[in-house]
Amino acid sequence: MRKLALVFVVMLMIGGGVFSALKTFEVGPFAKTEEQLALEAAQQSSTDKKITAFGAKPYYLEMDPLLIPVFQDNEIAGTIQIIYKMEVFGNENYKAVEKLKTKLGDALIKDFTYYIPRTLRKNQTLDVPLIKYRLKMVADKVLGKDVVSDAIVQGMTQMAPGGG
Repeated sequence: MRKLALVFVVMLMIGGGVFSALKTFEVGPFAKTEEQLALEAAQQSSTDKKITAFGAKPYYLEMDPLLIPVFQDNEIAGTIQIIYKMEVFGNENYKAVEKLKTKLGDALIKDFTYYIPRTLRKNQTLDVPLIKYRLKMVADKVLGKDVVSDAIVQGMTQMAPGGG
């Protein structure tokens, strides 16, 4: 009886080894069909696109500081200085932003000249996330959608009307 049990265990181990080998090497009943291979290839290409989109190293462009005059009752109440960077992915986007850097700066000054005084009248303070959103929004208008991935506000200061 012991010999029979031993033979059964050995046969079970050999069967398991054969099953594992067939499954690992995709041979016999475990071979992949052409449809499965095509599906895996499509999934791999979409995964590769995601990896290149998210795995790319970001570039940070140092932009010229924005000096926004704030008018109150037809006279200058002060000046707001915004120091910021633009985050882009890819060399093409970097070159596009670098090429249109002054045009972007002009559009931002124009936008913030109207936006900041209106916001200060209502809130008395500037919200950094809203400024960041505004920077990205204007960059999307000037450069096109998805050229700039993010705007980073490094600092905002308010200067007195005399410049000091």
